[in-house]
Amino acid sequence: MRLNVGTLRPVAAALVAGLMVLGAAQPAAAAPRRTEQWYLDELRIDQAHKLATGRGVLVAVVDTGVDASHPDLAGRLVPGGRTDGRSGDGRTDPDGHGTHMAGIIAATDTARDGVTGIAPAAKILPVGISGKQRGGVTAAASAAGIRLAADRGAKVINLSYATMGVASADEEQAVRYALARDAVVVAGAGNTALGHDQVGIPANIPGVIAVTGTTRGGAFWSGSVQGPQAVVSAPADSIYNIGPDHGYGWGDGTSDATAIVSGIAALIRSKYPDLDAPNVINRIVRTARDVGPPGRDPQYGFGRVDPIAALTANVPKVSANPLLDQKAASPAPPQAGKDDDFDVTQYGDRGGPTDQQVMVIGIGIAVVLVILLALVIFLVWNRRRYRREAARAADVPDEVLDRMAADGQPPVPVGYGPPGAPPGPGGYGPPPGHVPPPGHAPGQGYPGHASGQGYPPPGGYAPPSGYAPPPGGPPTPPPGGNRP
Repeated sequence: MRLNVGTLRPVAAALVAGLMVLGAAQPAAAAPRRTEQWYLDELRIDQAHKLATGRGVLVAVVDTGVDASHPDLAGRLVPGGRTDGRSGDGRTDPDGHGTHMAGIIAATDTARDGVTGIAPAAKILPVGISGKQRGGVTAAASAAGIRLAADRGAKVINLSYATMGVASADEEQAVRYALARDAVVVAGAGNTALGHDQVGIPANIPGVIAVTGTTRGGAFWSGSVQGPQAVVSAPADSIYNIGPDHGYGWGDGTSDATAIVSGIAALIRSKYPDLDAPNVINRIVRTARDVGPPGRDPQYGFGRVDPIAALTANVPKVSANPLLDQKAASPAPPQAGKDDDFDVTQYGDRGGPTDQQVMVIGIGIAVVLVILLALVIFLVWNRRRYRREAARAADVPDEVLDRMAADGQPPVPVGYGPPGAPPGPGGYGPPPGHVPPPGHAPGQGYPGHASGQGYPPPGGYAPPSGYAPPPGGPPTPPPGGNRP
C-alpha cells in the first residue's frame, strides 16, 4: 500500500497539536518542590488538611531561632526570645536549623515555588537557645527556653536537639512546668552520626514524646538512636523543606521527625480545641501504627505516627499523661477504627489536580490521539484501496491514477476507460469473462466499431457497420432472439 504524503500532512499536524495538548496537561513548573516532600504523601497530609490545618495553635520552636523573612513563613511568626545570651526576639537564625524545623511544621507554600508544612495555619513562637545547632546547647539555656515557651502560651513545644547523659534538675523541672501549663512537649531521640548512642536529653525526660526516625516506606532509619524511652517514630530521612538563605534543602535526623510530630500535635489541637495536653498525647500514642515487636519497642516506640488516625479515631479520654502513667503506657495501642474508612469525598478539594489525576488525564488524551490517528490512517488506506481496485478493473496505470488524485478527480468506476476516452452513448461494458483481443485497449471500442463505442450488447448482438444507436439508449433486439 502506498500512502499519499500530501494526504498525511494534516494528520501529522493534528498529531503534533495533540501531543502539545498532552504536554500542557503535565504539572506546572511549580510542582517539583512539592514532589520532593515524599513524607507528606506517606503521611497523607493532604487528606489531613481537609480535617485541620493547625489554625489557632501556637507552636514553640526552641532552637537556633527562625528566619521570619522567608516567604514561606510570612505571617506565621510571633515575637519570641533568646536564652543563649544573644539579643533579639528569636526571629533571626544564624544557623538555619530552627528555620528548617519551623518550615516542616508550618510552611505556607506562599513562595512561587514553595513548600508545605504539616500545620500551615499554625503560628510559630521562635525561641533561640543556641547560635549553632550542633553543639553549644547548655542545660541552662535549654531549661530557660522551655520555660519561656510555656510562659508565652505555646500549646506544642518542639525540641529538635539532643545531648547525651542525664537530664539536669533544671531541665526536668522545666519540662514538668510546661506539661503543667497544658503544653505537648516533643523532642528528638538523637542521631548516631553525631555520636549519640542512647535517647538523649530532653527526649529521655518523663512525659516528653521521644521521636525516633523512619525511612521512606516506614522502615527504621539507621541514623536514629533507639532506646526504651522511644514513644513514636516519624520520617527522618531526606526531609525536604526550607533551608538557609531563603532557600530550600534536605535534612536528615530525628530533629526533622520531631518537627513532623509537633505539626501533627498542632493539627490535633486545632481539630479538638477542648482536648488537654494529656489527651492529645494519648491520641498520638494510641493511634500510632504498631510495627516491630507487638506493643512498645525501642525502635518505633508505640509505632509509626498516623495523622489521619489521630484526627479521626474514637479514642477514650484519659485523666493523666499516658507517658507518666505506666498502666496507660504499657499495653499495645489500639489502631484507629475509622482510619481505613476515611472518606475524602466528603471534604472539599482545596487544591488543583494531583499528580495521579494529571497522569490519568494525560494517558486518556494519548489514547484518544492514538485512536484518531488509527482512524485517519484506515480511512486513507480504504480510499486508496478502492481507487486501486477501480484502476485494476479499468486497467488504468498507477501514474495516471496518481495524476487524477493530484488533480482532485474522482476514482474511476469499473468498466470505464482512462481519461480522454469515455465510452460513447449506449456503450456496454465487457461481458463476464470476456477477454479483449490482442492489442485492444479499453476505450478503443470493439473491433469493427469506432473508438469509444463500447463493447457489443449482451447476447452477441452487434450493430451493423456505421450504425449509431438512437437517442435514449441501445437498440432492443428483435423478439425471439433473432440474429442478423
